[in-house]
Amino acid sequence: MAVNKPRNRTLIFRLTQDEYDSLQAASSGARSLSDYARGKLLGSIELSPIDRQLFELKTKVERIAELLEKD
Repeated sequence: MAVNKPRNRTLIFRLTQDEYDSLQAASSGARSLSDYARGKLLGSIELSPIDRQLFELKTKVERIAELLEKD
């Protein structure tokens, strides 16, 4: 994801350790945890419902493929 504008705003929220672990596991393959969270948050706002469902399905399939490769 190319950054055209500097990111100079911060959003802070707290997670449980389990929530953090889940987020970190889901973000494997992303450039960073922040990039993944930003993409999920902004992507869910910008996408139509069908595109959001397709994106979620694609993400889940990729995650399953990664888990299968580890075995």
